[in-house]
Amino acid sequence: MILDKLLALALFIITPLICIFITRLFNLERFGLKFPDLTLPFYMVEMLLLSGHFFAHTCLSYYSMLLALLAIVLRFLLLRRTPTRFSYRRFFKVFWRSSFLLSSMIYLILVIAIFFQ
Repeated sequence: MILDKLLALALFIITPLICIFITRLFNLERFGLKFPDLTLPFYMVEMLLLSGHFFAHTCLSYYSMLLALLAIVLRFLLLRRTPTRFSYRRFFKVFWRSSFLLSSMIYLILVIAIFFQ
């Protein structure tokens, strides 16, 4: 059981490192992809698997509600900044990158909750 907890903590550190390596190896920055763009889907899958393994229910519903609230807040912030011009490309870029930050925080909270379980 302690090995599973250490694996959860290791995945939090190893996943971004692997994505940084892949981004630099294949030179994905020329396409505008950075390591948070690759790390986000991995964090989503890891959160789903870890919460399903350690807890009775997965945190998928809470996570999707937080992403929906993030989208609403970002929409209002972008519209307040430029009310006449709304760019979907800018919205999705900001949403994807801020989703990475939100996912990192939730993943860290999940790992802490796993260790205190």
